[in-house]
Amino acid sequence: MKCKTVIQGIAALLTAAAVFPSLQQLSAEAKTEYQLIGYFGDVTLDRKVDAEDVSALVRHLTAAEPLTEESAYHYADIDKNGDVTAVDLALLKRLLLSGAEPEGEYEEIEVPDPQLIPPPISAVNPTMPCVGTAHVLMFAVSFPDCQFTEGYTTEQIWEMSFGPENKSSRSYPLESISAYYERASYGRLHIEGDVYQYTARYGIANYQNPTEYTSYDGTDRLLDEIMTALDDEIDFRKYDVNGDYTMDTVILALPGDAGTEHWWPCSGGYYGYKRFDGVKAGNVCYGGWALSDRRGFNSTWTHELGHAMGLPDYYKYVNTENGYYGMNGDAGWEMMDDAYGDMSAFSKLMYGWYTDEEVMLYQGGTQTFRLKCSQDAPGCILIPRGDLNGYHSEYFLVEYIKHTENNALSSWWFGSGIRVLHCNAELWDGYWGPELKWNNYGQMYDDSNMKQRVLRLANEEEGGDLIGENTVIDSQLSGFRWYDDSGWQTVDPGVVITVGPLEDDAYTITISQK
Repeated sequence: MKCKTVIQGIAALLTAAAVFPSLQQLSAEAKTEYQLIGYFGDVTLDRKVDAEDVSALVRHLTAAEPLTEESAYHYADIDKNGDVTAVDLALLKRLLLSGAEPEGEYEEIEVPDPQLIPPPISAVNPTMPCVGTAHVLMFAVSFPDCQFTEGYTTEQIWEMSFGPENKSSRSYPLESISAYYERASYGRLHIEGDVYQYTARYGIANYQNPTEYTSYDGTDRLLDEIMTALDDEIDFRKYDVNGDYTMDTVILALPGDAGTEHWWPCSGGYYGYKRFDGVKAGNVCYGGWALSDRRGFNSTWTHELGHAMGLPDYYKYVNTENGYYGMNGDAGWEMMDDAYGDMSAFSKLMYGWYTDEEVMLYQGGTQTFRLKCSQDAPGCILIPRGDLNGYHSEYFLVEYIKHTENNALSSWWFGSGIRVLHCNAELWDGYWGPELKWNNYGQMYDDSNMKQRVLRLANEEEGGDLIGENTVIDSQLSGFRWYDDSGWQTVDPGVVITVGPLEDDAYTITISQK
């Protein structure tokens, strides 16, 4: 849940701090690949080994036409003894007679990073970066009257929160926050974290958030207390990746017994004034969850860090008698909706995890696309309504999902297929600055949940099933319509989507005008 309250903080003291030294940070090493540079036996340097190479080698050995190019001499030396002799000619003839594959020579080259689209969500000024490397500081906080009872060491908390991928873990795909985001972003976001354990000076009630506005807030007070006590232990500048004197995000992980009345997991701002090492806290994620529930613990903070990067909740806050979550059915699983499942292609688009080529754009007429699974490779199809405006507009998004990788938890009861998302990412100058206009906290949002929303399934009223082969989608589907001026989905988009066959784990999608 994303929380926003007008709050301030004051300083206090902390006792009994057990500090875990900064671990060696996960590093985003440059990707490399091996590139063919030539074949032994390719005397003519045409990337083939054939009879012409035999003729060229004979001319060299008879001095009729000596090899003068260094590369040609190198590849003519098939036995690699430094000299080109009749032995190499014999080896070349034997190779051709056998029909065997010639020996290739390769070099390791660095693969340049793909040119990603600028993250559209950056327009709402989130404090945590969503591309590249983010440094997250987690405080596991106990209180004299409310403590973690599992007995986990700080090293164990670090491993479960920020450890490497482990597909054999019983908690996979939520074996760690870092591993989840590494998969969700296609390796385009690397979350590195440090963990410290603390016992606060006072009982937990002294830090509870007030139910009404007061001059200070319990969460800010707790954070100020911790950072004051550890100012000499931690260089807080490490957690300000972009150098704007604001820490990207801090997690205050409280025991599960903290309860939900005052400590429902939440992501919000720091409104205090304290600076440490010249930086102040930015986004703060806080709440209680048992360490023994590794999957639930990581799901909680994965969802809240999604808010730290700027996205709102997709689920409904009020009038939920027809379903609590925003996207129901087997097509509706999404981390920013259910705190469960992979990020949708819309979320990945907002975070800038795609290149321009990976966002396939319908531009009119009849177009056919080949769509791979979002869990395996980056890619989606957009049907815009007018100008995309940097993806801050209304559009339909088509993606293919299956229940593997970050969707693996649901693999035993759901299948795979196509989902069509109705997206409305318009911007608005809200209470706290720029925001997605139709988010659940926005002043323009309609609490009936029936009008504009940031994200909804096109077939929401039909139950939210995944769409399979040989299916036609048009305005007869209740949710496959644009919003009208009153916010209702009534405007025929004037296009038809035909879901073709699934071949080689990719769907053929044809979009045409009516």
